[in-house]
Amino acid sequence: MNREPDEPSGPDPAADEFEAIVAGWRREGAVPAWPGDDRPSTEPPRTPPFAVPPVDATPVAPVHRPHEPESERFEHFVPPEPPPLPRIGPPAAVGITLLVLGLTLVIAPGVVGISNVYGLPLGLLALASGLGWLVLRLWPAPPDERDEDDDGAQL
Repeated sequence: MNREPDEPSGPDPAADEFEAIVAGWRREGAVPAWPGDDRPSTEPPRTPPFAVPPVDATPVAPVHRPHEPESERFEHFVPPEPPPLPRIGPPAAVGITLLVLGLTLVIAPGVVGISNVYGLPLGLLALASGLGWLVLRLWPAPPDERDEDDDGAQL
């Protein structure tokens, strides 16, 4: 039995299910007209629940509340002053000085009194030293150098 794919094979169960859903909607209220639907709707179309009503463009005057004092209405939050920046310690000052000296030797070695031939290697060495000095300071101190009073959380 060789059937053509264009031939209908009987009633479509999906179409019947769809019609049942639409019939349920029609019982509950108005249903929008579907494209290609030749049946007229028996009920007037209703506005969708998500429709936004038009907004009046007239400016709204500020509301004066008599129980509210004038000073509280116009009072703004003023944040407290931030704490001062911490001072740079001597080890950090050494690292920053090495970085500045290295940049000076790489960019303009004549300022320090060194020729261009020796300025670049010495500047790169100073930059690497200053960066290494600052990075190595980030490591925590060994346990014996830490504060003796602070043992952390005690259970």
